[in-house]
Formats: sequence, structure tokens, C-alpha cells
Amino acid sequence: MRGVGLRVVHVFAGAPLVDDIGRNLDWEEAHHTVEDAHRRAEKISSELHVRSQVVLGGPAETLIRQSVEAGLVVLGKRGRGGFRDLLAGSVALQVAGHAAGPVVLVHSGWRPPIDDREIVVGAGREAALRAAFAEADLRGARLRALHAWRPIMPAGPSGLTPMTLAELEQNEEKTLTRTLIPWRERHPGVRVVESVVCDSSRHALTEASRTAELLVVGAREHFGGYTLALGTTAYAVIHHVTCPVLIAREPGRHRVAEPEESGAVSGSACSDGW
Repeated sequence: MRGVGLRVVHVFAGAPLVDDIGRNLDWEEAHHTVEDAHRRAEKISSELHVRSQVVLGGPAETLIRQSVEAGLVVLGKRGRGGFRDLLAGSVALQVAGHAAGPVVLVHSGWRPPIDDREIVVGAGREAALRAAFAEADLRGARLRALHAWRPIMPAGPSGLTPMTLAELEQNEEKTLTRTLIPWRERHPGVRVVESVVCDSSRHALTEASRTAELLVVGAREHFGGYTLALGTTAYAVIHHVTCPVLIAREPGRHRVAEPEESGAVSGSACSDGW
């Protein structure tokens, strides 16, 4: 679909387990794991160029480094409960917060919708809109651009706003429409639904994504902590949704990938299942 290759990466961390005749059992198991993933990827698409490798090192650091040469990093999670059981120091959050490019988190139990295909995007960040329109165009899916807002009550004894709630909502709708104009022009074939809701961004995106095949949120520029790097909305949303989440960011100036190498990296970390 994207016309690029896939690199399957398994990160091997920790001291190896050696048997009585000197075989490195953990290393062999790591190679078996990545070879199995390689075969499954080729089975999905015979035209897909797949490469695979086992890398020794820290899972998060290795995948972040690999992201510099990738157009997309994909991480899958085993188990139940969506992403809500992610810990603050998990590999997934570290990679999502500090990768050089976009990252997709996919739950192992998720299955794509067959008929009503829709991508949901939080319209507050340019990187998210760029990625969402590109994905919708590529997949032929409908795009729901969502803008959540809350009325700000002025200080004063009356506590009343100068405009009615309906007028405020109309202004928010006009703002969203103006924001989407350049993206509609770049992707005229994308069907767009504009949604303006009086709600928190976190709750609105979570609700809208229940039947989506992809949720796109924007990350901030790189900061020290995971929450700061992702942004509070993105950080909260990935803990409460079960559909795939694409964390988009503006392309880094330090990226060095050649066009033929700008494929997807599918990473697995043997330390904690990501």
C-alpha cells in the first residue's frame, strides 16, 4: 500500500542464558521470534520486501535510534485492556514520546472494521492533520476531524458569557472549517466529516475512536518526559482507546533516511512485551 519495505526488529536485552554445550538459548529464541515474524509478514503480502534483524541493546533506546531511518515505527501490545496498563517507563511510551518520526501503537486483539472505515484525528496539531489526511487518502477511508472545546466563563458576579452557547459553537465550527481548508485542497479525494463537540479533548477523542480503524494525535516537539513529549491529550488518549493510535510529529531535521530505506520498522522488545 505504501510502496516501501518493512524491517522487523527484535531487541534482545539482558544477560544470555547458555546451556551445557555452550548454546546461547535466549539468542536462538530471539532469532526464532524474528524469523517467525518475517514469515508472517511475507505471508500477508507476497510483494512486500521484508528484512529482519535481532539487535542487542536497550529496547527503547534501540528502537528510537532505528526510528531515525524509518518512515514509520509500529509497536504491538499483547494482552487485554487496550493501552491503559502502560507504565510510565514502558518501552512503548518512551518510543512514542521520543522517536524521530511517527509511531503507531497496535493492540494484538484489534481487528479492522470491514465496512464503515473511518479515521479520527484531533484537529489541534498540524502534524496530526498532515498524517491523518495522508492516511485517509492512502486507505480510501473517511476522515473525521474532531475539535473539542470548552466555554470559558468570564469573571464577574453574573457568570454569563457575552454570547450564547450556540454562537460560541458556531465560532468554533468556523475555526475548524478554516483550519481544514488547505488540507482539503491538498487531498481533494478525502471525504471529511467535521465534528465540533463541547467536551474535553481526551473524552471526545476516546468516544469518537470506538469504531475507528485509526486514531491520529499530534505529539509536541521533543521534551524530557514522556507526558511532555507526547502532550497531555495524546498521553491520556493512548491509555483509553483500543484501536490503533498514530502519534504524529513534524519530521525531524536530523533524519537521514534515504527514500528506499524509509519503510516501516516493526519493533518488539523482549524485556516487557513491547
